Amino acid sequence: MARGAKRKVKTKEKTQKPPRNKNKGPMWTIEGDKVVRARKSCPKCGPGNFLADHYDRMHCGKCGYTLFKRSGKVVPAKRKVKASNN
Repeated sequence: MARGAKRKVKTKEKTQKPPRNKNKGPMWTIEGDKVVRARKSCPKCGPGNFLADHYDRMHCGKCGYTLFKRSGKVVPAKRKVKASNN
């Protein structure tokens, strides 16, 4: 049996992706001797956990708390209550 030469493995150079922008803006600013928070903190998680500010809502990424913005008012989200089968 005749065997042919080994086949070379083709390698393709991968281009490096540009890094994502992780800076979403300052969470607070220092004015004089006071720290002024730029975003609202989560009422469930406490201070230090800020709500993400979307165009129609404010959302906590840790616990899932959501406030909807409607006509200038901030309204808390309604939770669905699971019915227990007893």
